[in-house]
Amino acid sequence: MKIKLVTFAPHPNFGTCLQGYALNYVLRKMGHDVEFIYNGRESHPQPFIKAVTKKCLESFLPKSFIASIKAKRQANMISQRKEPYILELPNHPVLYQLSKLPFYEKVYKMLKCRNLQWKKVYKFTHEDGNFNMRRIYTHQQYAEVTAETDLFITGSDQIWNPYCGGFNPMMFVEFGGNKKRVAYSSSISLPEIPASVKQRMKRDLEKFQHIAVREQRSVELLNKLLHRNDIKLVVDPTYLLSAKEWEEFGNKAEIEFTIPEKYIFCYFVGDKRADVYEQMVQEVKHFTGIQNVITLECYNRTRAYGGGRLYKDAGPYEWVYLLRHASYVCMDSFHATVFALKFQKEFVHAMKNADTETGSQNTRMYDILSRYGILYKNYNADGSTGWQQRIDYARLTPLIESEIKDSMDYLKYEIEN
Repeated sequence: MKIKLVTFAPHPNFGTCLQGYALNYVLRKMGHDVEFIYNGRESHPQPFIKAVTKKCLESFLPKSFIASIKAKRQANMISQRKEPYILELPNHPVLYQLSKLPFYEKVYKMLKCRNLQWKKVYKFTHEDGNFNMRRIYTHQQYAEVTAETDLFITGSDQIWNPYCGGFNPMMFVEFGGNKKRVAYSSSISLPEIPASVKQRMKRDLEKFQHIAVREQRSVELLNKLLHRNDIKLVVDPTYLLSAKEWEEFGNKAEIEFTIPEKYIFCYFVGDKRADVYEQMVQEVKHFTGIQNVITLECYNRTRAYGGGRLYKDAGPYEWVYLLRHASYVCMDSFHATVFALKFQKEFVHAMKNADTETGSQNTRMYDILSRYGILYKNYNADGSTGWQQRIDYARLTPLIESEIKDSMDYLKYEIEN
């Protein structure tokens, strides 16, 4: 079957990166012809000259200056907008014509690979045979893609969270005509659907034959929105690969320093609660007696937690390898939690947002920790030590394995029916 996979394209949020890899891997393993399609996620179509100028400025201006400008823009957007913004399907006919030229790929790679981390992400995405990727530049291409497709699958992660980059019509396959659509482990990750996008989301999802989501709250919201009772709860695609498969994946890592025998691995996607994270890491150091800390950088973060090493050059392979071999894991990441459970690690998690924050993504974490009976692993900066309790993997692993089997069966059902 010719399947088009729609989810976030790989980048240095490695949970996002690896959930797309995992679903693509599983579908190809089933024997399907899978193509990963993506676009630029613009809020409005950008003229080619403007896009190139922006890239050039980012290449030559100091990274700290670029980061500060982006942070100010994001803060202004959050303060000015309580409702999520709506993206448009980009249309770049000039850029599409340029993409056909022999030199385009080299220029694209040069602009994209601005540091070693991005070089590793690019290699993983475009050079290692992990994906059959196609970027869509123009509205005409959407029609061409639709004509050659048997099935669209929207993948996992927060692709349906309108506060996570905006409400993206790409992620709801608005261009897909009458072709079959199914969703596997797509996430809203909000306690409620914002009123400003509710009707559009309803219209889009009514075209989906089967919908499987990642959180129980998303099940409840969509059953109510669509007047259905068949929305299915499934595990994230990263669960679907065995620990051995992920270990073999991580063994492709190329790490530029000597790894300590014992270390605490830190992976923080956000930085709004940096003081809480630092306190957490210091408490873990004291509790475990482990002094070596490796913080893996995400989104140009510059803080090394616990007085340890900041590793800025990691790609997807290195992320998996370092988490796999860590003695203890500290994170604010959903997918780091999934991998810690997959590798049966001891960990502690801190919420990335305040529960009352507009667009808070905490719902997904409360869901997974509560579902597995390990909510005590959520860190609170109040001096409590419940997070120190060990996880009973003898109890938990069979439960997870049962969910994986059920989810795999449902994925096959979605495709075949």
